[in-house]
Amino acid sequence: MQIDRVIQMLLLHDLVEIDAGDAPIFDNHDVAALEAAEAQAADRLFALLPPDQAQAFRALWDEFEANESPDAIFAKSLDRFQPPVMNLASGGGSWTDYNVDEDQVRTRVGTKINHGAPGLWSWLSPRIAAFFAKS
Repeated sequence: MQIDRVIQMLLLHDLVEIDAGDAPIFDNHDVAALEAAEAQAADRLFALLPPDQAQAFRALWDEFEANESPDAIFAKSLDRFQPPVMNLASGGGSWTDYNVDEDQVRTRVGTKINHGAPGLWSWLSPRIAAFFAKS
């Protein structure tokens, strides 16, 4: 794994999300429409760059979205790790806003975190369980 590629993937992913309009992970939304909006944003943003840089960045973004390479799997895990950490730090945050239960957290983020970063999931999982046990 190359951590510099992982960081680039995460930054490019977030830039595209900013342009497309990010949707909270625990909200219900049209996944296909969101993916289409992000692809359009990626097309627009990367077209602003010199061709060689545009091609390299688009390839990294596509790799992240495909979630198949070791770098992309780890990057996707990190991307999914942040929302529950923020929710735990804020006393529930969007979990409360969207009436999320523990099973939803485990399904929407736990599987991807565990797939690419099982150590992070081992640390996070009991904290999620403890939060929902108090609710």
